[in-house]
Amino acid sequence: MSLSPALVEGGWREHLLLSPSDPTLNGLQAATEQGRSTTQPRLDTLTFGRDVIVETSLYDALSAEGVPARFVTKLETLLGEFMETPLEFSGSERIQLLWEEDRHQDGSRVGPPRLSYAGLSNQAERLEVVWPVAKKGRVMLFKNETLLDTLQLPVLGARLTSRFGNRRHPVYGGVRPHNGIDLAAPYGTPVITTAPGRISFIGRQGGYGRVMEVEHDTGAISRYTHLSHFSPHLVVGGLVNAGETLGEVGASGVATGPNLHYEVRVDDRPVDPLVQGRRIILGEQPTRLEYQTSLYEVRRRLEQAIGTSSVKT
Repeated sequence: MSLSPALVEGGWREHLLLSPSDPTLNGLQAATEQGRSTTQPRLDTLTFGRDVIVETSLYDALSAEGVPARFVTKLETLLGEFMETPLEFSGSERIQLLWEEDRHQDGSRVGPPRLSYAGLSNQAERLEVVWPVAKKGRVMLFKNETLLDTLQLPVLGARLTSRFGNRRHPVYGGVRPHNGIDLAAPYGTPVITTAPGRISFIGRQGGYGRVMEVEHDTGAISRYTHLSHFSPHLVVGGLVNAGETLGEVGASGVATGPNLHYEVRVDDRPVDPLVQGRRIILGEQPTRLEYQTSLYEVRRRLEQAIGTSSVKT
């Protein structure tokens, strides 16, 4: 197994992750309506950890241990793009996972589970992906404890075919403003969110075709268009982390071929996604020391979840 660079953005101001020990969980008070207040059902955030040897496929190994199936696609999408050879397992690899789930008192889950950590290792290398829950942070990828590069685009391996600014329209002709960037990729290529946020729109918008919009902590909106379909588990108002699959590349709306048209908007004004947009969405960024601290902290939580002796150091 040969591993190589990646790093994905992350960290959303409102994860709504309430610790089971938080006193507010003993009875959250809703807003008063018609002169009376109501108490909302208590939500607990549970932490789960797994330490798995991959004998055949990642899917088989994780499903046998009760790991949510949606994590397999997420990990294969992120890891597969950045490995020098295809993601294959020989039986000597080991994967460790840490995730959280919000649940009612009756045990029913609320919303999708959220990955916090994934560590994949063989005898020579160790690749670790960390999704921090702090306001200030990104989803990080480490190789042998060294922080690697940054994921900049919502489609891995895509080809940038049109930049932000004035251009000749490929369908209607004439020079018109182009309010985002176009990323060409095959039908069905996963489209992932570039930063954490809350889904604000799912549906069709004229020439944009199938559209999903995500509102971010900074107030900016990222818009993903021409999708072939949406990920079925996502709903308006739901939280998404960086690297979350929103849907797949398509050619819905007015498009000359399969591509993602990606925009960033501030007060409904488009900005260049590759320049101002990236800075606005992400805001102030952590230092490398803070990145390293995040890695050590999530390892500590993993130790608590699966036992100290299980964590490779």
